[in-house]
Amino acid sequence: MTAPAKPSRLKRLRRLVLWAALAVGLAAGSLLAWVATGALASDSGADCIFVPGAAVRPGRNPSDALQYRLEAALELYRAGRAPLLVVAGGGQGDYAEAEVMAQWLLENGVPPGAIIKEATSRTTRENARNAAPMMRERGIRTALVSTQWFHVQRTRAALRQEGFETFAAPCGGQVLVKEPYFAAREMLALPIYALGLDPGS
Repeated sequence: MTAPAKPSRLKRLRRLVLWAALAVGLAAGSLLAWVATGALASDSGADCIFVPGAAVRPGRNPSDALQYRLEAALELYRAGRAPLLVVAGGGQGDYAEAEVMAQWLLENGVPPGAIIKEATSRTTRENARNAAPMMRERGIRTALVSTQWFHVQRTRAALRQEGFETFAAPCGGQVLVKEPYFAAREMLALPIYALGLDPGS
């Protein structure tokens, strides 16, 4: 009886490439699903609304991304979902993200005593870490995270590692021009943050 012919090297290579592509596809799909859970808004209340910084335009004007975060945070505050707002983000002088965010909130009727301002951080990790002592000082234990859907879970991971319970509160607004890039970046950054492997940890 003749033995069955062994697969050629080319067939074996094709099979290997196929399995590798399948593995990569499954991994990418899982990461995207993890990031996308940030779009599922919680209906919980909390001790504060945490707003991480984003770019500020000349003239102390919030960028679109930052504007959407602030509008969502203000809506949550007015709805009584939390009594305090934490704004976090550094920058140059009075162009620091937190300074601009705090001013915007003040101009929209939020009293100064309801705003906690952290104006030295440069990354999402530092947003959480630098704001944490201020939050603990005010007795904060829980936070609604107001940022774009693709950034929610990484911000939550950073805050959880500082000891806070968090709830998703993704902001609305128009789709950002670079949103696909931002989502792809979060697919890489989220597991790194969750495992505490980022340079700032």
